[in-house]
Amino acid sequence: MPSIWPHLTETQLGLERKARPGLIPVQLSAGQAQWIDMNGYHCYEGFFHQSLAAYEGLTPSRRQRFTSTLDFLTDPPEDSIRPSGFIFHMGRCGSTLLSKVLARSRAHLVFSEAAPHNQIWRILPTDKSGDPSRNLEMYRTLLLAMGRPRLPSYRAHIVKFTSFNIVKFDFIRAAFPGVPALFLFRDPAHAIDSYRRRNPSWMGAELGIGKTWHTPEAAIETFLDAALSIRDPDFQCVDHAHLTPDLLPAILRFFHLDPSMEEMRLMASEFAWDAKGGSRPRRFEPALIATAAVPPHLRELYGRAAALKSLR
Repeated sequence: MPSIWPHLTETQLGLERKARPGLIPVQLSAGQAQWIDMNGYHCYEGFFHQSLAAYEGLTPSRRQRFTSTLDFLTDPPEDSIRPSGFIFHMGRCGSTLLSKVLARSRAHLVFSEAAPHNQIWRILPTDKSGDPSRNLEMYRTLLLAMGRPRLPSYRAHIVKFTSFNIVKFDFIRAAFPGVPALFLFRDPAHAIDSYRRRNPSWMGAELGIGKTWHTPEAAIETFLDAALSIRDPDFQCVDHAHLTPDLLPAILRFFHLDPSMEEMRLMASEFAWDAKGGSRPRRFEPALIATAAVPPHLRELYGRAAALKSLR
């Protein structure tokens, strides 16, 4: 990391966090965390790394960066919003759109595939002789450390995970029991087409979760299989085909969110735009024809997910 970033002791970090409600961890590596003071920046973007880039572009001279050890992972913050909702997904099925929809309300602190939520799996000790409750404490502390209300308007904290996190659902649920969780899925042919146009960065990588995927078909099969194995009253599946403004009220009820009519209007308007449009917004144009061949077992898993009782 750049040497110009001051390294804080544990005491110094504690003082900085008290003074800066926008100071959150944005990168984890072996033995070190990177922090950025987001001040009052509200993340509207589809991915957290886009939010960081946008914030830094707007405030290049005023942002504050620090590094620290990972000792903060054993010190839960007091000034945090507990997660209000989790968004899991199989990839390329509308999760980015949903996170942008929810982020249109400045009452919703939304993190969309933030790097620390993935990097934590490489940080947690893997020695099975250790205390598993310590890993849960470290994971819980990370999410709470990121969920600090840098805006006084924040009332909810939504986490949209990268797709492979669904295989860690039991661990995440143990850390945060009762948090409503959605799993978004899609006709595999469309998802496979999208994966092939642009493979996700985690494809073929060692992720710290004991699994590596090398093909879209293998990844999607694992994610659907994991979701279908979950038996949890606070877990629901939503087909991409049903992800429309008409479903928004049910999603908000599921996450126990109560936006104003103006916020509802803003959130509904987001459905008209391409969620991956980046800094140049463009109207959403649905892909009408999927060309990928879908293995029979994957087609069967999709059929089972589609047959589940879902939000209405």
